[in-house]
Amino acid sequence: MDSAKSTPAAESTSAYAYETPVRKRAGKKDEGLWLMSFSDMSLILMSFFILQLSFSTIDKKKVEVVTEAVKGEKFDAKKDSLTAVSKRIQNEIKRLKLEKSAQVTIDTLGVVVEFKDGLLFSVGSSDSNQQFSAVVSQVMKVIASSPQIYHIKIEGHTDDVPIQSTKFASNWELSASRAISLMRQFESKGVHQSRMSIQAFAQTKPKIATLGLTGAKLNQARSSNRRVVIRIETDQ
Repeated sequence: MDSAKSTPAAESTSAYAYETPVRKRAGKKDEGLWLMSFSDMSLILMSFFILQLSFSTIDKKKVEVVTEAVKGEKFDAKKDSLTAVSKRIQNEIKRLKLEKSAQVTIDTLGVVVEFKDGLLFSVGSSDSNQQFSAVVSQVMKVIASSPQIYHIKIEGHTDDVPIQSTKFASNWELSASRAISLMRQFESKGVHQSRMSIQAFAQTKPKIATLGLTGAKLNQARSSNRRVVIRIETDQ
């Protein structure tokens, strides 16, 4: 009879043996909660910095000043900045009354000078258009006089009409040859080869899409797409 009854000590030992694993499991669960909070906080901070970066803008003048300070060269923001360079080119284009065939803009990379191909070259050729070569040379001279801290990139573009020429197998060769022709002109004006690069895009980067266009609108779009673009950028 007495042996069938459990003593208080036995009951205590039995209860402890049963409850201990439960307490251990609860303790481990509580220890992992801080990781969830840390993960949430990290995600919030990362999102904050991404938003801050997306709203930030780059001040080209400050970048140029810092770049030249590192190089140990003196930088005159009023004379040498990309804005000042673009104004000099724009003024020369206006003086020569070439606004209909040349334009100057500034984008996130630098100064963009765009020429209609007819102003620079003969039809379907990389030879200079003699009718405008004298005035174009003056604009080129202003571009060539930009500070040496800037890189000059020359892009050749054509329309989507396949060229029929014994000299050029396709629009790729034509656009490349025109870019090289301008590079040689800059070289003759004292621009070192190390400051220049060329790109040929043929018809792959149209200014105006021609899909679905016909008649006068198609001709106008193709005329806009036949162009040469000169970019003046920081040399990075």
